[in-house]
Amino acid sequence: MKDVSIECVNMKTISPEILGQWAECYCEIWKEPPWNEDFWQPEKVITDFRNEMHNPDATAFLAMHNGSVVGFTHGYSVNRQELQSIAGNNLLDMIFKVERRIFYVDELGVIAKCRGNRISFALTRALIDAAKMSGVTGIILRTDMKAYAARHVYEELGFVELIVHDA
Repeated sequence: MKDVSIECVNMKTISPEILGQWAECYCEIWKEPPWNEDFWQPEKVITDFRNEMHNPDATAFLAMHNGSVVGFTHGYSVNRQELQSIAGNNLLDMIFKVERRIFYVDELGVIAKCRGNRISFALTRALIDAAKMSGVTGIILRTDMKAYAARHVYEELGFVELIVHDA
């Protein structure tokens, strides 16, 4: 897809219009399988974005096409307790025995009509590069076993599957 730009989000200066588009994009994507989460409302999503982006290491990128948000990713540093809270268990504690500063890739999504153009790859690559520049020593993520396209992107970028199934 031509004319797609990957842009870093600054939560202090993001326009309400772009923030709203990001939230709408999020709601649209998470309604689809394998998530089937049709309960998300843009106002709640915006509140969640703002809360998550308060983490000092929080980073987000948007994929923009013709002035519209067509994809996004974001993540932030986590400590052991925060990762336990996200995962709903302590099965990932072993990561902290090897790595000191962990960056958690929280979300990745591209609207259906724009998939197949390597936008997810470009978004994730930008997020990984930004995380590495911040000095993290490890990067982790979680995704649904049935999110085949996302899993392929992550594998292509060098992520290795851990045999851990959590909440």
